[in-house]
This record gives sequence, C-alpha cells and structure tokens, in this order.
Amino acid sequence: MIFSKRKSFLDKKTVKRKDGLNFRRRRRKIDFDKVRYIGILAGELAVVIACAYGVVVCFGKQVECSNASMEPTYQTSDVLLINTVAYKLSKPETGDVIAFKPRSNVNASFSVKRIIATPGDTIYINNGRIYLNDELYKENLEVERIENPGIAATPITLMDNQYFVLGDNRNSSEDSRYESVGFVTNEDILGKVWMRYPF
Repeated sequence: MIFSKRKSFLDKKTVKRKDGLNFRRRRRKIDFDKVRYIGILAGELAVVIACAYGVVVCFGKQVECSNASMEPTYQTSDVLLINTVAYKLSKPETGDVIAFKPRSNVNASFSVKRIIATPGDTIYINNGRIYLNDELYKENLEVERIENPGIAATPITLMDNQYFVLGDNRNSSEDSRYESVGFVTNEDILGKVWMRYPF
C-alpha cells in the first residue's frame, strides 16, 4: 500500500517534469538557404535602387527653355533633360546644345544655347554669316541671317576653356555676342541637352 502511494507520487512528479520547462530542448536550426535568399534579394534591390538613382542624377536633370532663343529646335517652356556626365567623359563639341549658368548673373536660371566654336577656334560674323577658322560655318538647320554680330564683328580667337554659343533663333537670342553672356567655360556648363520631356 505504501509502495503504491510512493509510485503514484513519483508518477505525478514525472508528469510535472514533462509538462514544465525543459532546458534540454533542441534549439531551432538556422535555415541558411532562407538567409542566403533574403541576402541576395536585399542586394539586388539595393543595386536596382542605386542604378535608378544614378540614372536620375546623371540623365534626369531638367531645364526649362525660358524664352524663344532656341526656336525652332526647342520652344518656349519646353522641358529638356540634361546629360550631366557627358562632359566628364568627353569635351564639348561644335553643334552640341548645352545648358549653362551665365557667369555674369549666377542667380539667373540655366540658359540653353548651341556651341558654335570651341577652344582655339577663330570666329567672326560677316554679312550675317558665321565664319569659323576662315571658312563659312555650315549649319545643320535653317537659320536667319544675323543682324547684330556683336563682339564677333571682328575675328575672335578663343582661349583654353572658352566656348562661343549662339541661340538657334539668331535675332532673338542673348548669347556670346553680348557682354551679358560672353564666352562659356567648362565650369559654367551643367551638361548636354539630350532629350525633350515629355518625349
């Protein structure tokens, strides 16, 4: 009788031990495949975000045409996308359309003009036509004869880091012919116009 009571007591104790905390339970194993998958996914997401940010910074800068100086190529209020890395990889060339900040007025908005002459070139305007290095400058678009040659009435040889720019609407453009704009330097240039937005 005493033995059976003792056995019953031991059984209850055993049950309690089973139901209570068991510090010898196995810890969950780390699923390395899942961790690797999450790591790869996070890495890919970071690369996509970085690429998107880079594209926006390098090619998504917007400048608005504030006047009619670039007609008919660009109209007033056209929004233009600027390639800001183009001239970090190469030099500006004749015919490029650029956005730049006029040095005479750093508070002004960006101006959009076409490069006509680059460092080392000699330029002058005679009888309404542009002469570059003593040869008639061949335009890729139809433009009016220039009524006011400004400072280019006599030959000008550009020094290092000087660019001569004109608007495509030659008789309604404030550009390198005038002291208010003058020659453009690399430091003034924001970048190269590559697209009108919306497309």
